[in-house]
Amino acid sequence: MTEPPTGRGAKEAQGDPPSPLKERRINMRLMGYWQTLRGSDTHVPVERFDPAAISDLWAHCFVIEPAVEAGEASFRHIGEKIASDSKVAADARKVSDVPGNTPLGLATGLTSEVLRIKYPVVDSGEFQDSEGRRRLYRSILVPFSDKAGAITLLVGAARCTAPS
Repeated sequence: MTEPPTGRGAKEAQGDPPSPLKERRINMRLMGYWQTLRGSDTHVPVERFDPAAISDLWAHCFVIEPAVEAGEASFRHIGEKIASDSKVAADARKVSDVPGNTPLGLATGLTSEVLRIKYPVVDSGEFQDSEGRRRLYRSILVPFSDKAGAITLLVGAARCTAPS
């Protein structure tokens, strides 16, 4: 029988969401918010989403309206910080116009997986930006649904930094 984890990170390892006041990782904070909204439900109704609840993350967040039939997914919001880090205009609308080697491009690349599994997807890794610099990133994309359970909104967040 294995002992329960102790020390730093033990609470997360046991399955409890991290405290939003202590957690610095953007993906864990947005996941914690989504899990709180979900509760015991199988999906999170879009009516429960409140950007004010994640106001300290909002500059790093984006909101996507998934493509309907043959249409194209579009942005409802792109935060100033993620727009700047990704070298796109904050008022950009077409998801397909975002370069893949940016925090926003990497995070929106999770869209098809989230739509398929109807559950958040977290990603992290490294990429080379348009100026040839090595960057580390962390991102998440979470789904929100209509009353029938169809995903009608995706909320994501991403940050990047130069490796130390």
